[in-house]
Amino acid sequence: MPAPDNPGRILVVDDLAGNLKVLERELQGSPFRLWLARSAPEALEVCREVPLEGILMDVSLPHMDGVEACRRLREPGRFPLNAETPLIFISAVRVGEDWIARGIEAGAHDYLVRPYAFSELLAKLRMLVRLSRQRQAALAGERQQALLEVAGGMAHELAQPLATAQVLLDRLAKRAGPPTPEDLADLRRSLASATRILRQIQNLDAYVTKPYASGRILDLDVSSRDPARKPPDPAG
Repeated sequence: MPAPDNPGRILVVDDLAGNLKVLERELQGSPFRLWLARSAPEALEVCREVPLEGILMDVSLPHMDGVEACRRLREPGRFPLNAETPLIFISAVRVGEDWIARGIEAGAHDYLVRPYAFSELLAKLRMLVRLSRQRQAALAGERQQALLEVAGGMAHELAQPLATAQVLLDRLAKRAGPPTPEDLADLRRSLASATRILRQIQNLDAYVTKPYASGRILDLDVSSRDPARKPPDPAG
């Protein structure tokens, strides 16, 4: 839940400056940090740059209404920081109007109709933050599980080249003559394979992720690449 030492990050979108001032005054002293926007493009720009935990958006906005802004926000890949951020529409239109159905279909979680009780506003904002933080906790658990699975797989993979290198060294130690070029080539391949896996392990603390299901998982192939090397050209 939002608290004074860990306030919920809320974007409020309304084209009327008076409404924004009223909301800002109503929420003064509440455990929320507010970002204010007076148009859909301005709101989307905030969503591009700030990881939010809730959005309170007016439906009737000039040039682009709130429903269209929500629809764009939910488009895959356009706003990665806030594509899943819970959103509530606010409007003076009576309940039952078409905007409610359109808003929910566009990706909103709930709606609030003016005039509203302040306690209702607080409850809905807390709900937004709670939903957002529950999702983040779930994603963190998925990432942790992915790291554990990858670490276990790498440990198993590392054992093979190390065991091969140990066998080769034991064989060379028992041999009276010098190692052959073939022996050295086999040893070099085993050590190169172990070095590659060790580099992957070293990069786990700064791993690169990729989309997977509802969250993100480790992309070990990307994270283990040498930053100095350019990616291969797909055109050859």
